[in-house]
Amino acid sequence: MHGFPAEQSELPEGLKLLDRYTIIDRIAGGGMATIYRATDERLDRVVCVKLLRLVVEGSGSTSGGSVYQASYKHFLKEALALSKLQHPNTLRIYDFGYLEEGGRPFQISEFLDGGDLQQQVRLRGALKRDEALAILERVCGAVAEAHEHEIIHRDIKPSNIIFSRVGDALMPKLADFGIARSELRKRPPPGEPEETAEIVSTIPLFSPRWAAPEQLAGTEEGASTDVYALALVAAYMLAGAPLFDAEDVRSTFADRALGDTYAAACLVAHGFPRELRDVLMSALRANPAERMASPLSFYEALSHALGASRMSLPPPVMAPRSAMQSVTLEAETSDGDAVSDRGEEQRSLRSVVPQERTLDVGGRRVRVVDVHEKLDLTVSSGAPNAIDVRFRVTLLPGRGQSMRMHLKGLNCFVAKTGGSASPALVSDTDGAAELVSMTRQRIGHVSWSFGVLRQPGDERAFRIGASELVIPSPQGLSALALEAGEGPEVIVICRRR
Repeated sequence: MHGFPAEQSELPEGLKLLDRYTIIDRIAGGGMATIYRATDERLDRVVCVKLLRLVVEGSGSTSGGSVYQASYKHFLKEALALSKLQHPNTLRIYDFGYLEEGGRPFQISEFLDGGDLQQQVRLRGALKRDEALAILERVCGAVAEAHEHEIIHRDIKPSNIIFSRVGDALMPKLADFGIARSELRKRPPPGEPEETAEIVSTIPLFSPRWAAPEQLAGTEEGASTDVYALALVAAYMLAGAPLFDAEDVRSTFADRALGDTYAAACLVAHGFPRELRDVLMSALRANPAERMASPLSFYEALSHALGASRMSLPPPVMAPRSAMQSVTLEAETSDGDAVSDRGEEQRSLRSVVPQERTLDVGGRRVRVVDVHEKLDLTVSSGAPNAIDVRFRVTLLPGRGQSMRMHLKGLNCFVAKTGGSASPALVSDTDGAAELVSMTRQRIGHVSWSFGVLRQPGDERAFRIGASELVIPSPQGLSALALEAGEGPEVIVICRRR
């Protein structure tokens, strides 16, 4: 790579990377990367694409902003090392490549749909002791394995601890092992090539609220740098707020870098008991030489201070703290037992909305199916001796509280009415599509409705005949009604949250 290539602002839906990963949509963006959801066409799974930026425009400079050229040689080296890590709580990297235009690098990793630790704490407040320890035990194990390979994370923070769903539980995984440093360059004189830009200095990339003093001071980092961040994350889970919660986090830099007084005072202000403060402080020393250096030693000391059993804790079940909203629907199940969805305090999502049930709504048979993200369906084509038609519906989050649907043919093509056939399509509005055989013959039909999302309450209502089916929050935020084939059945898919 030479100079600063121009960057494409978005990767379009349908773009194929490395001849196998097809972009579905953009789901997040930050200072150094943009995150996309994609499908791995060879292995038929959803993956995450992290597209790194070649330049980051800083603000506040009278010359129009400083330009930082990232050290992608280091990043590639680190990505290759991370691909060899085996810990189950480290985000798995599947692939690595560069865009054909501009040479921007990207990673392909597993896609996790359980949110991150920052979202959980913001939603629920302080976590229970066992939940916090279950998360910390696994993250410390992931960090310890990385340290054995001489890899320092350098950016451990709640938003980099992401959850995957394992049954009804959420399993934490550590993501975003950071690009260690970035070179600050002066802009070259007019007419001079970008590669002649003078390197002024090398600056670290990290999140200031979660950074260790040596990162703030620009001095040498090591394993204890990650332990410092782990202590901040532990305090965050137990208190429900960042330890260094000043509105202007930069105002805390000097106090954090020069000594231990400020960190100790923050621990007292957050109400931690003495024994717990002592353990946290042993990992928060300003001087790295005085700091606890091992992630596993830190976990053992913290679990002892909290009085936890030394036995391995179960995965954390992160159910929202608030009660379920009442459901307006009462109906009969297919076996004749009455079902009422009027929720009670602390009832679980599974007890309110079973994995699948059958209702009678407006004279129509309605199947309500609770899924993690996707549902495979099979319908009869209706033609003599013809094979059944199989397709997959995946519920995807959109912007804000909106949602999208990804429809993919498993043994057929799909085509919106009046459109051309393709392997898959994405929609965020009500619509219909034809199911088309490999020989381009119409073999089925499917239509869908997103219903109406009502606020307050975030419940979603579907009109079915002369009646209405109401799905409550939180499952109402991601629910979709489908009609497939010629039968009278309606399928309502609810994505579990």
